[in-house]
Order: sequence, then structure tokens, then C-alpha cells
Amino acid sequence: MAIIQSQSQRQTQKLTSQQIQLFNMLSLPTVALEQCIAAEMAINPALEYDMEDVTPAEDSDNSKDEKEAGAENEDAVSEGKLGEDYDYTDYMDKDTLDDYKYEANNHVNEDDKREQVFLESHDFTEPLIDQLKLLPLTDKQKEIGSYLINTLDSDGYLRRTISDISDELSFVQNTFVTEEELEDVLDKIKVLEPIGIGCKNLQECLLVQLKHKSEKTKDTYNAIAILEKCMDLLSTKSFDAIKKALSIVDEDFRDALVEIKKLNPVPAGSSKESGSRAITIEPDFSVSVQGENVELFLNSAKHPPLKISEDYVDMLNSYSKSKDKSMKEASGFIKSKIESAKWFIDALQQREKTMVTVAKAIVKHQKKYFLSGEESDLKPLILKNIAEEINSDISTISRIVNSKYIQTIYGTILMKSLFAEGLSTTTGEIVSTNEVKRILMECVSAEDKKNPLSDEEIAKQLIQKKYSIARRTVAKYREELNIPSKNFRKAA
Repeated sequence: MAIIQSQSQRQTQKLTSQQIQLFNMLSLPTVALEQCIAAEMAINPALEYDMEDVTPAEDSDNSKDEKEAGAENEDAVSEGKLGEDYDYTDYMDKDTLDDYKYEANNHVNEDDKREQVFLESHDFTEPLIDQLKLLPLTDKQKEIGSYLINTLDSDGYLRRTISDISDELSFVQNTFVTEEELEDVLDKIKVLEPIGIGCKNLQECLLVQLKHKSEKTKDTYNAIAILEKCMDLLSTKSFDAIKKALSIVDEDFRDALVEIKKLNPVPAGSSKESGSRAITIEPDFSVSVQGENVELFLNSAKHPPLKISEDYVDMLNSYSKSKDKSMKEASGFIKSKIESAKWFIDALQQREKTMVTVAKAIVKHQKKYFLSGEESDLKPLILKNIAEEINSDISTISRIVNSKYIQTIYGTILMKSLFAEGLSTTTGEIVSTNEVKRILMECVSAEDKKNPLSDEEIAKQLIQKKYSIARRTVAKYREELNIPSKNFRKAA
């Protein structure tokens, strides 16, 4: 078959590195943005902080002229007129900070104290290793114990097989360990505080906690029998079958269930001695309410505005005029760093502008919620609504709202939580699904625990309250709210 050449035209869409950089910045919260800026400054010496006290310029005829001049400067950059007739002082002069300095024009007063939210994540391994060191074990056993503890899952369970761990220690750590040695050390770990850590499954975890109680009662022994012989029936809440299989009367069975409910199914989450790592969430926006007015502020980052280094501009102007080959190569390097710095500053400005535009549109839609703080006042709102209103893309809105927080007088909230789908009532009114979920939770809370409501019965109650909803929608909302099904809500 002959090889044939042909010409064809086609349109393709490709993102530039600057566009990718902007998209990545849009998804960064305030704390991560500060880290991003620090990282960029570490690799680009042409980028530096402006330590002068700068006040954002107001819109005026002068600023309009400056913006037009800035556009001309951008053309010069694209044409490569660097170090020749192109003057970089526009990036650094105080009068032209509007276009080329990164500083918000919508900052909240720095004197205002912003709330910081701390999310704690527990590291349970260190306290366990400390307890292990106090046990009368050999050095080899302590080494094995440390390895086993670091192999545990985040909930405190050991889901890897002993044989796999034995092989790994033998081949990777060059330490020959038998399965019996591993089991022996693991048994000692299971009774460390919190008791039950290191077990293979829930059944073993609960049994270890019961068997190591200092004082055992009749209820304890009944609970052990239920877990050992009827775990499958207990997981499906087949209470009558358990009573029949173990010949337990109703009162004794209820007391045994109470004993089981006192146990901890997630031992890693109960360690009171656990070290914690605090993750700081600094709100990206602040909302103030005065009467019927709701005002949005963009919280400034904890750094001065950015600018291009004057020293680098001077070097570029000097090296580009030289005829020396090495100087020409140096001027090319400096030119690339200055261009990169400008693109980075422009990306920060574009990020700020887009974030404010999106946040203002959201606050406008949910004004009633910000005035009252009641979740029932949230209006139906989806990403598409905001995207159409500000003439943007849905993916851009998603990048912003997924990781940004707003500080309100009612607490700090995730922007994403201000979005909710709509549901029609029998009167034709559109209400937020959050309101329907709230009513659903009220129905479940008020039900008879010995005869819980099915999804069909909950749907009928919601219809009586004028909410048009199907059974499968009730099931969907129930799962989103982490509410178990009818059988698992049934009390003994």
C-alpha cells in the first residue's frame, strides 16, 4: 500500500502554561496560595515583595490611561522588545500599581480579626509505640511491634494478612520473622490503650474489648455469646432469630445489646492521648451584615503585594545592549524570569477578580440566608446558575467553591454548602433540597424506633407536607444524610 501525503485543516483547543497555572491557582485556598507564592519566589529571583505601604488606586481617568499603557506594554512583551525600547518601570512605579501589582482592591480592614478554623487529625501510632516500649519485650519484639503498629489502617484495624507481613519483613527489612512471633506481638498490641486496636475485623475488636473487662457480668457474657455465635444475625438486626438461637429472654437480650453499644468500633478514633496535627483553615471571604445590607470582603493574604525586581530590570537593560555572547545568553535568562514573574502576577490578579465576581453572585442569590443564618432560607442554586450569570464556565465556578470558605457571623462555612438543588412542592413552589432533608430528618427522629418508617412511608409524610418526592429520592437523601435503612434503625 502506497504512502500518501495530504493536507487538512482542523481546529484544536490547547491550554497554555499560563492558563493551566491560573486554573490551578483558582482551586487554591488562602493558606495554600501563600505556600504557592513562596514556592514561586524561591525559583524566580525576578519576583519580590513590595515592602512599601501601598493603597489601591481608585478608578479614574488616570487609571484608564494607565491600563491602556499597560496593554501596550503587554504587546511589547509578546513582540520580544525586551531590554531595547521597552521600559520595565511600569511594573514597579507606585503610580501604576493597579495593573502590575498583586494587591486586592476589596480587602477587609486589617484591624478586623478573622476567625481561624482548626481541623484536628489524630495520629494514634506514636502513643502506641510509647506504650509498647514499656512492655517487657525483647528488642526484636519491639521492632516487630513498631512495624505492625505502622501497618495499621487509619481506623486502627490490621487488614493485611500475617503471612504477607512476615514475607515483607523477611525480604524487605532483612529480618526473619515467623507468623507465630508476629501473632504473639500482635496479641500484646491488641490490649494496649485503646483496647481492640490491631484487630482484623469488627467482631474481633468488640470481643477483645469485652474479654478484657476487669469485671464481667451476666450481660457481658451474653454479649460475648451474641458476638461469637450470631454476628451475622446481629449485623442484619435479626433480633428474634438471635433470641431463639441463644435462648435469651427479651430483658437479658436488651441488656446485652446495651453492653455491646458501649464498645468502640473504631479504636483509632478513641485515643485520648493521640497527638494531633492542626490544619488551619483561613476564610477566603468575610461577610458582614448591617441591617438589610450584606457586604462581601476578600480577605487579603498575609504578604505584601508582589512586583518585578528592579535589579533584574536594570540587569536586562544592561546585558541586552552588550555585544558579548555570554551577556546575550544572560539577558535571555533574565528575560524569561521577568516574563514568568509578570505572568504569575497577572494570574494572581485574575484569580482575585474571578473569585470576587463568583462570591458576589453567590451572596446575592443567598442574601436571605446570610441575614437569618437559617439553612431553610437557602434558595435552590446550582453551579450553572452562577456560570450563566457571570458568563463563565461551570468548571471555573467548581474550582472556586470546592475549597473556599466564607466567614459569617454564624460561623465559617464552605462556599460549596451554599449550593442546593431545587424541588417542587405540590403548590408549584421551588424549595431547596436542604429544607426537604431537614424535614426528612425530623420524620426519622419522631418515628417509633420499634417500627421505623420505610422510605415509602417517609415519602408519603413528605407529600402530606406538600413536598413532591418519590420513594427513590427519599432513599437518595437518606443515604446522603447517613441515615440507615429501616431494618438498621429498628430497636430491640
